[in-house]
Amino acid sequence: MVAVLLSLALALVPHAHAKAQGQLPTRGVFVPGVSLVGVKLGDTQTKVKATLGGNYSICPTENRLCKEPVWLFEYTRGEPLGVAVKFHNGKVSAVFTLGAIAGWKTKEGLKMGDPVSNIYSFYQTPIYTKCIGFEALSMRKGTVTSSIYTASGVVYGFALTAPTEAICQ
Repeated sequence: MVAVLLSLALALVPHAHAKAQGQLPTRGVFVPGVSLVGVKLGDTQTKVKATLGGNYSICPTENRLCKEPVWLFEYTRGEPLGVAVKFHNGKVSAVFTLGAIAGWKTKEGLKMGDPVSNIYSFYQTPIYTKCIGFEALSMRKGTVTSSIYTASGVVYGFALTAPTEAICQ
């Protein structure tokens, strides 16, 4: 739900433009239990800027969905698609996709837009969570929850969340 609402909010939030040190890739990779486009849980804000650059918007903290800092990295052309990075005490507590980004996939080869049934070819017995407007199939490894978001029977997004964060982002 948050990913859907943040995608919609991107069009309404003024964008902070800074010299990009990193860049949002056109072919992002999700490594379950490890990283999403190179961002890991526990990374500092400085590390995130080095990985994804400084071209991001900040979700207003007065928005009930963004009680802690959330940086929204989006492509500058086309639909408002990209990645959100949520921080707690200055460190990444969640990183998740905003929308279904064509060309993005897991390290194992599961692609955005693949049928939900393909998830079971790559991952065994994921935990099912019903979110508002989508579902999450998740796996836990240590303190990291890796989720594959699905909607309308296809892979819609990816997320890494800390134990303090909701699976539905």
